Amino acid sequence: MRKFLVMAAVLTVITGPARPQDAKATPNVAGKWNMTLEMSMGTGTPVLELKQDGEKITGTYTGRYGTFPLEGTLKGRAIEFWFTMTAEGQSVSMSFAGEVAADAQTMSGQATLGELGDATWSARKEKTDD
Repeated sequence: MRKFLVMAAVLTVITGPARPQDAKATPNVAGKWNMTLEMSMGTGTPVLELKQDGEKITGTYTGRYGTFPLEGTLKGRAIEFWFTMTAEGQSVSMSFAGEVAADAQTMSGQATLGELGDATWSARKEKTDD
């Protein structure tokens, strides 16, 4: 028994104490997000409704031109999602890449908006009354 306790103590010193949540753990991004999209033509304020199944993200993007289904991935805190929208008769492929904050309440990154160019974005998770 003494050998076991000594080994456990040595392992704790070498590897560090057990942490309840690993810093690289995948955050929960499911829910409603209020986004700010900074484009060359101005600022948009779309809304994201996200669902999460492990690393798979699905949901909707609702903005000036309507609601569009999206899909994406979340690997660690790196998030990517994309969708195609129709704006004034034109199909526009939009893709977003960014990082979710450690507390999973905010995220931000860069977007490619097809022929509309590039943009920066940030989003804040809407509080729920759970």
